Amino acid sequence: MGSVKFAGFHETVSASGTSDARAFPDRISAYSFAASLLLIDTFILLVSGLTPAILYENIDAGSYTRYLHAIIVAAFIQLLACQAVKAHATKRVFDWSWSLQRGVASVLLTFAMLMVIGVATKTTAEYSRVWFFSWAVFSVILIVVARILLLARVAGKLANGACLQRALIVSCGESSSTGRQSALEAARWIRPIGAITVSDLDSTPDLAPYLKKLNPDVVILCIPLSQIETALKKFKALSQHAVEVLVLPQAALDLRKAIRLRRIGEQTLLQIAEPPLTDWDVTIKRIEDVVVASLSLFLLSPLMILTAIAIKLDSRGPVLFRQTRAGFNGQTIEIWKFRSMYVEATDAHASRQTSKRDPRVTRVGRFIRRTSIDELPQLWNVLEGKMSVVGPRPHALATCAEGKALDSLVEEYVSRHRVKPGITGWAQVNGARGELCSREQVKKRVDYDLHYIENWSLLVDFKIILMTAVRMWHDPRAY
Repeated sequence: MGSVKFAGFHETVSASGTSDARAFPDRISAYSFAASLLLIDTFILLVSGLTPAILYENIDAGSYTRYLHAIIVAAFIQLLACQAVKAHATKRVFDWSWSLQRGVASVLLTFAMLMVIGVATKTTAEYSRVWFFSWAVFSVILIVVARILLLARVAGKLANGACLQRALIVSCGESSSTGRQSALEAARWIRPIGAITVSDLDSTPDLAPYLKKLNPDVVILCIPLSQIETALKKFKALSQHAVEVLVLPQAALDLRKAIRLRRIGEQTLLQIAEPPLTDWDVTIKRIEDVVVASLSLFLLSPLMILTAIAIKLDSRGPVLFRQTRAGFNGQTIEIWKFRSMYVEATDAHASRQTSKRDPRVTRVGRFIRRTSIDELPQLWNVLEGKMSVVGPRPHALATCAEGKALDSLVEEYVSRHRVKPGITGWAQVNGARGELCSREQVKKRVDYDLHYIENWSLLVDFKIILMTAVRMWHDPRAY
């Protein structure tokens, strides 16, 4: 029979034995945390509505009842809004980006519904606009602050040894340490509290005594891919216990890509990939692109006109330069840029990358390239729908490093094309820009781009836009 070794206790316990092991790691309950958030959100909405009403001097004593009714109605609407946007989903409640976005979304949806109700019932004139918008602003600010403080407190507890789930690891054959390692790699989230090592899955002992003694939140079965069917039979034995069972196959299948099971008709399929942005995400990002690109064109039009004049005065040739690059899903797109090279030295296919102090670049070209002003015409590409404001930078089709095409140099390179290319991106604001000379440089840029794709959110996009605006005026890597 296999043995159970408690992580940190150096103790072996038989299935029928007893143990005087010390307390297991403190567990932070996602359900309790989500419930606390819900209560705090409701409390904030009530306080944020009452405070301006009390302070607003034009509200007479007889009107407070009407205002109080509106606040109570808002509390009920917020409960529905939170459910609609899944603001307290336990599986994502500890995700900073998710929690902040959904919290704000629930508040905005609540006040949008209040406005609709007010218009429909013709009661908007009965309430102060100063009060209403003060209430909305205070609610958003306080909910964001409350979430940041609570998440920071959780992060502190995790750093001091707490965990979100306690795991029992069952490892077979050559995978004896893989399951344990997989739990340890989920730093501070899953904490192994016991491990069973066996030669094969069939010799796995009865897990019931271990489950009863350890009371884990999750059981991780680290097994060969060929034994998944046998493992499914093992699941039946675990069905009487309220525990999550996960299978970590050896080799052949990268679990980082195994997202979920899909049910199609009577068939159950393993989904190993999905579009990085859902339908709603695509819609939201498109709205963001149109709004940001339109505002940018309006605000930056004087700068773009001056740039065009400077280019025309500095050297002969057209003001704009058009180049074919790889876009969404690997399709080719034509992007616009301000011309920064002498017209006779223009390289339409980018067979030679631009280097520092490149003699082909004009005087005005050096300035607009260093400040990224040459990229501004791509705002039209964004409005056309071929690009996004933020995304992986598109490379010219002939771009090479170490004499090889970029997609042959780094296997994951083509994954960048799963979203629209951007005028700026996570790689650029982190200094990964300029000439590509080595595989390491390409790999670094790809890693940044894939990190952005996997962690996309509106907050991330706005952060990148702000960082880009700062770096436009000083970036030693831009030339």
